Amino acid sequence: MLIQLNWIRGLAAVLIVFHHMTVGSYQTTEHQQIALNLLSLETTCIFVALSGFFFRYNLGKYSYQVYLGKKLQNVILPYLLISIPAVLLYVSGLKQEHEWIDMNAFHDWPPFAQTALLLATGAHLGPLWFIPALTLIFLLAPVLEWIVQRGLLPAATMVGLLYFLVSDRPANDADPLLAALHFLPIYLCGMLACEQRERLQRPQARYWLLAALVLLSGAAVLDSAFYGLQKLALCLLLFAVFSQQVKTTGRTDGRLAKGMALLGAYSFAIYFLHGYLAGAYRVLGRLLGEQNFAQYLGTRLCLTLITLLCCIAAVWLVKQVSQQRSRVLIGA
Repeated sequence: MLIQLNWIRGLAAVLIVFHHMTVGSYQTTEHQQIALNLLSLETTCIFVALSGFFFRYNLGKYSYQVYLGKKLQNVILPYLLISIPAVLLYVSGLKQEHEWIDMNAFHDWPPFAQTALLLATGAHLGPLWFIPALTLIFLLAPVLEWIVQRGLLPAATMVGLLYFLVSDRPANDADPLLAALHFLPIYLCGMLACEQRERLQRPQARYWLLAALVLLSGAAVLDSAFYGLQKLALCLLLFAVFSQQVKTTGRTDGRLAKGMALLGAYSFAIYFLHGYLAGAYRVLGRLLGEQNFAQYLGTRLCLTLITLLCCIAAVWLVKQVSQQRSRVLIGA
């Protein structure tokens, strides 16, 4: 079962990197943007759902203290270490622009307060807003366990999904608490999927999930609030399809399978690192001339591939140097 989850995580990492490879001055048309959104917008929901799946799968295997210790070692410490260069750029004054922080007021604060604000919100590097929000969900583990033990998970998930549809991500991802509340229902869905994994692995589940994906894709075109649920349906469909692939063929050692497994194993490190490259591309993107959509899409695909290769190379290098400590240093 963990094999197919790793494959999904690898594909999600690719989509997230692609989503952040926005360079140049080309302005997409409405239909072009809808197509791109259907492909990659709110792919974070796949990561959140998988995190909930793993939480439910391992529930009861560790004490709360051990659980938090693992999250500290495998998520928080890599986040802090990888954040150092980006934090230094802001605290030193080398970077003076930010989407939502008033930089004049920011530089009136002492360095420790500046650092605390950046790390507490993930504001120093675009994609890293996700880690403070996910950390708040980690802290809710005893509450989530209580919900499971009393058989309230299905009801809590349904109520949560209603909240997810009427709530929004905080503007500029500036508030980790609101982000955690918004994505918590997707985490609950991942937990519920774990409990219902045998049903999801039945052959007919693929057709129901494909229908759900098509319907939610149509709903997302009409209302952007559904993009998150569309990606949730994609996640569950991939789980059903990959489960059948493993069950019927047992092929997990082919080149494609090995490639997806590698991306899955390195997915957290890719998530941590790709923001630096995305930022560099935005600077270099100003040098690009006029583009049409084909050139724009080709550029994004090429940058996605380059970014993935660079991140994989960085992880390999850290692994060679640090051996068993690479998980703490880089998240893989």
